[in-house]
Amino acid sequence: MFVPVLIRFPFSPGVCSQTLTESDPVVKRPGESHKLTCTYAGISDDSAYISWIRQAEGKGLDWVAYISAPSGSTKAYSTSVQNRFTISRDNNMDQVYLHMSSLTTEDSAVYYCIQHCDAFDYWGKGTEVTVSSASPTAPTVFPLIPCDSGSGDTISLGCLATGFTPSSLTFAWKLNTTDLTDFIQYPAVQKGNVYTGVSQVRVRREDWKSQNSFHCVVTHPQENKDISFTKPSEFYQMPTLKVWASNKDESEASFSCFAKDFSPNTNEIKWLKNEEEIHNEIYKTEVPVAGTKYNNGSLVYSAASVLIVNSNDVQQNTKFTCVFKGKNEKGQFVTNSSVIYNTDCNRNPGCSDADVEISITGPTLEDMFLNGTGTAICQVKINKPKVIRIYWENEKGDEIAGSSMTPSNGSPKTVSLPLDVTYDEWSEGMKRTCVVDHTGFLLPKKRTYERKSGGPPQRPSVFMLPPIEHTKKETVTLTCYVKDFFPKEVFVSWLVDDEAADSNYKFSTTNPVESNGSYSVYGQLLLSLDQWKNNDVVYSCVVYHMSVSNATRAIVRSIGYRTFEKTNLVNLNMNIPETYSKSK
Repeated sequence: MFVPVLIRFPFSPGVCSQTLTESDPVVKRPGESHKLTCTYAGISDDSAYISWIRQAEGKGLDWVAYISAPSGSTKAYSTSVQNRFTISRDNNMDQVYLHMSSLTTEDSAVYYCIQHCDAFDYWGKGTEVTVSSASPTAPTVFPLIPCDSGSGDTISLGCLATGFTPSSLTFAWKLNTTDLTDFIQYPAVQKGNVYTGVSQVRVRREDWKSQNSFHCVVTHPQENKDISFTKPSEFYQMPTLKVWASNKDESEASFSCFAKDFSPNTNEIKWLKNEEEIHNEIYKTEVPVAGTKYNNGSLVYSAASVLIVNSNDVQQNTKFTCVFKGKNEKGQFVTNSSVIYNTDCNRNPGCSDADVEISITGPTLEDMFLNGTGTAICQVKINKPKVIRIYWENEKGDEIAGSSMTPSNGSPKTVSLPLDVTYDEWSEGMKRTCVVDHTGFLLPKKRTYERKSGGPPQRPSVFMLPPIEHTKKETVTLTCYVKDFFPKEVFVSWLVDDEAADSNYKFSTTNPVESNGSYSVYGQLLLSLDQWKNNDVVYSCVVYHMSVSNATRAIVRSIGYRTFEKTNLVNLNMNIPETYSKSK
């Protein structure tokens, strides 16, 4: 068998050309066939001695086949393709073909056609053949534009192609309809079963600023894409400027300035004291600019500055001004905001006083266990009527739909915002945050309600203890002892002849007591001696806990006057805590 690595043949004299072009990349499945085409230009048929060479990813060059010129009477093949590949030529078309059949994954490679010449060989640029049983996936293409284009004569634009397979993908760039050549294509990077590719092009700054149309053209066996983009129009917006003063430290006076939501990212902040520049500050700093994207895609920025001066250098009613310099459609603009320094915060609206007070009440255990749903309530006491909005956020910091309110000017000083909570949310553990936006706040004020699951639940043991008779008061106390449960949330209710105990009875439950990782409570029902001695009445203690697997999540223990003497006595320490979680 003839197995050359690279062969040389005698060639006819003449001038060798430079142009060989392979056909387009292709993706095939194992067992399929394909024909590669090599087109030579400026080469005489007598000189077109052509070989096919391939290179698989991560491997060296591998010679495949050879055909002589001009008749093609001499042909040679690598043993790896013998009887599967056939080389041929058509001198009228100036083309040489490689007919490939019974393709395997080992045939995946970049295939080059080369012309043998007396001095050296001419190579084509190559074409990729991918043999895979996986379904090809088209790329998703994104333009990459500079956020800040700097000051040079040129800028870089990028194009990102993601999620494609096979890896054979090429980029091209155009300015309007003109091809661009000063670009780089980086090798595709594989992650999982798909690839990511990136290309970068250098363009003239003036072409970009003139909002010409740039095109990233992606060629892929599954689908070709042409993404066009231009320089976005400049978005201008003046900031909301807020200033605060604080004198919590007797030796220092501090001032804060917050410039919110301005664009573009061009700013300078300085301070004035009674309209004059400050030269004797103890400390002054600017917080780095932070960017936020609006829903319409516009990017806005926020910045802050902090000034600290010696309080001995500041007299009462001194005016401090924060001056913000930015940019708008007409060029530079200046805006400012001032605060009057006053050691009495109660008389000075610029002081960082507590403008609102937030408290949260979680859903009741009775609602969660009996109704399967409850309500968390955010209560906001408004000391200064400048609340913009109140709303709830979930664990991810996303606003919960339908859970916001905007207090009106005539709203009472205390407002409440409810939030529905389902039993599933509550039992699995949840975190909800009440957020208050106020014109006097640098950042929104928040208060969080959280219920942690804490671990696997543990079912309680429930005992109905012997009744205790109070002779002087002519009353009887029934006690239900609930022990060894987890988590601590438990609800104890009482039934009188299978009906909920009404206002004729008093009942209460102690707060849970923790011991060795589990909890216990006592539930008590207080009734008159006459009520107790009614032979026909049965009293039931109903204990609800998430560890109970029946439909009602409840355990029931009952007792009556007729049966209590037969009740098993339990030797328990009856030091019942005096703190109760519920009483009626």
